[in-house]
Amino acid sequence: MEEPHTGGDIDDRQFERLLDLQQAASILGMHPKTLEGMARNRKIPALKLGKRWRFRLSSLNIWLENGLNSTPTNHAALTGQERNP
Repeated sequence: MEEPHTGGDIDDRQFERLLDLQQAASILGMHPKTLEGMARNRKIPALKLGKRWRFRLSSLNIWLENGLNSTPTNHAALTGQERNP
């Protein structure tokens, strides 16, 4: 039987690991300064913790999906496939 959570420990399975600027830029295939500017201008989901930007992989994925679904040109360019109306 599992013991009740007492609040002393943090169950890290509840939290998604945050990516730093370099990691997120690498995943997205862009320069870190470009990503930093996008984060600063709120064009991409990001958190600023202290002086450093952090990103959730799941939020970046949703952001990409929303971008793909909103512009047919981007979808074709990124996937090589055009959507049928």
